[in-house]
Amino acid sequence: MPLDKKIKKVLVIGSGPIVIGQAAEFDYAGTQACRMLREDGIEIVLVNSNPATIMTDKNMADKIYIEPLTLTTVKRIIEKERPDSILSGLGGQTGLTLCMQLAKEGYLDKMNVRLLGSSPEAIDKAEDRKIFKETMQSIGQPVIPSVIATDVETAIRFAGEIGYPIIVRPAFTLGRKRWRHCRRRNHASRHCRERAFHVAHSPDTRGKIHCGLEGNRV
Repeated sequence: MPLDKKIKKVLVIGSGPIVIGQAAEFDYAGTQACRMLREDGIEIVLVNSNPATIMTDKNMADKIYIEPLTLTTVKRIIEKERPDSILSGLGGQTGLTLCMQLAKEGYLDKMNVRLLGSSPEAIDKAEDRKIFKETMQSIGQPVIPSVIATDVETAIRFAGEIGYPIIVRPAFTLGRKRWRHCRRRNHASRHCRERAFHVAHSPDTRGKIHCGLEGNRV
């Protein structure tokens, strides 16, 4: 792919903490991105809250910020460093969520920062389960029965219609944070009330309920 001459300084968002037993693919991917950007002569600004990563090695970027991955932090770094582009797709859910919030509030346009890789529209289609379902149906792809719910009563009523087991999860996420496989009504009700509709730092507080595929051939 030819180098876009307009790209001269890129802000790379890291993935944050990596717990024991969790795959470190985002650290690996982010590190490789920094190496490729450097080979093309592009200045790299990196922000990551986790210093125990390969990507935060001093040789990986021109400027490295070990700070909390929040909107306030990212905005401050953008205003100080003035990157022309931002790379979010290699920081997992954290990077995607931050960049989506910046794009939707118009901050990236205001600061003339280009979102590299996936567009906000593409990220929305992948993360918002209602939009994803509608997109699949529009091209004739089969989807399992599901509903986006804003309250526990709607979720449990739909579960009764499709039968158990079901999967209860937040409506806006790519990872498996706060997913639960529920085999009985009381389990589903408790999980909905305690976790599914309350995801920290999520721009969406809806829950998604869909049928479980355990024991089915797909």
